[in-house]
Amino acid sequence: MTRLLISVKNVEESLRALYAGASIIDLKDPAVGALGALAAEEVEGVLAALENHALTSATVGENHNSIDALVSDIRQYAGMGVHFVKIAVSDLLLSQQFFVEMKQLTSHGIKLIAVFFADKKIDFSLIPKLQACGFCGAMLDTQRKKQSIIDLQPKHILKNFTAICKQHNLMSGLSGSVGLQHLATLIALSPDFIGMRGGVCDADNRTLALSQKKVEAANAMLLKYNSDNGFGSQSPVASLQI
Repeated sequence: MTRLLISVKNVEESLRALYAGASIIDLKDPAVGALGALAAEEVEGVLAALENHALTSATVGENHNSIDALVSDIRQYAGMGVHFVKIAVSDLLLSQQFFVEMKQLTSHGIKLIAVFFADKKIDFSLIPKLQACGFCGAMLDTQRKKQSIIDLQPKHILKNFTAICKQHNLMSGLSGSVGLQHLATLIALSPDFIGMRGGVCDADNRTLALSQKKVEAANAMLLKYNSDNGFGSQSPVASLQI
């Protein structure tokens, strides 16, 4: 089953995404980068408004200059109650200390998703290391937001990514300047979730307001695919372990 992840920047957008059928509501600030961290008070407001009626994820930014700074932010956002914390794949992963620290976090129940950037060469050798230290998922996104993930990486690379994640018991996600016109191609690659922001905003601009109608259209496409492939009407939220 492929689920729909929708990135939101405030309470109003989170409720639009919820009512439109998003399975995962992702909290981030599109004005400050691909993985811009949403202000803590905004995160708390969204979580209170959703009342645990949806799975949630949050980004913690992408420019940490030390592992300690990253760990501190992960603890802060996980402590607010989001189900998943998304962190960028960066040079910090060159240090064995990174994996030691992440193992400490996941052993205490924090669910981590690593975000690879499709604008760069994808290091598939990191995936088993992420599994070994307890990550629950990995996804591909775009960093510069000038091209879609489909334009940046050939389909066989995207398919390899989802397949290797599955081999290592990690949820896989595909995201990055994804519009409604890209969904059929991405769904066929069997990710566990597809992430959208700009493609479901007014004028396809990720910094503008989320469009509930566009989210509904995206969700309808995913529901049809899941139904056509024998996944039935089971709630995607209920079927994802938290």
